[in-house]
Amino acid sequence: MRDVDGALKWLRGQSKNPTQSWNNLCQSLSRQSYGMPPYGQSARIAWFNISSRFKHEFRYDDKEAWAGIPAGAIIYSIGPNSSSAGHAWVCNEPGQSAWSNDYQRPGKVDEVDIKVRNWSNIYKNTVGWVDGTQWYSDNSGFFEGLSTGLWDGKVPPYENLAAADVDRTLANAAVWRLSCALADLGHGAKGWQPVKYEQTWPVKAMESFNEKYVNMPDKSVLGPKGYEKIFGISP
Repeated sequence: MRDVDGALKWLRGQSKNPTQSWNNLCQSLSRQSYGMPPYGQSARIAWFNISSRFKHEFRYDDKEAWAGIPAGAIIYSIGPNSSSAGHAWVCNEPGQSAWSNDYQRPGKVDEVDIKVRNWSNIYKNTVGWVDGTQWYSDNSGFFEGLSTGLWDGKVPPYENLAAADVDRTLANAAVWRLSCALADLGHGAKGWQPVKYEQTWPVKAMESFNEKYVNMPDKSVLGPKGYEKIFGISP
């Protein structure tokens, strides 16, 4: 897996010295920039295959939403109808540019207007961007995508996290997994690397997560809704 900087560097390299033709391969280009395996035969299919907890949905005419897309985010359009392949492209400069195939040169990769407005049907059917994707191997779920990949994919028991929430000096494996998952989702200090059996309750990261996703009085607490949002299952 590449990180965001690595993905953007790879896309820049594909623009200058492509390793293949990228004609009609937008989803493949976008996910390969991170070294991710396939998770949809087209951009439209991939969008519907991605868990909702990794999606940031918005309308195409929401200017603030466009400006808020971070570098490295994979942007999705589902196209004008169910027969469309849609389009996937990768943000380069927030609010300004992105890497896309076929937009300026068929089969080639270029840095283009982030909104790809010359493709009216793609632009007007943009549905959002993702900060991660889910794929499955041997029937086990593993989180990959625009993350640092710190979480090992094992879901910590809610009761273990509840106990650690009560006694925030505890540094059990459940707290470490919660902290890693929060870091993967972009919460906590930049470059944060939780250490197993040393990491205690991640107050700041928990507050950041709840501020964005869960409306609750004490935002340092992990509630059932937050647990489901982070790990994809009910406690």
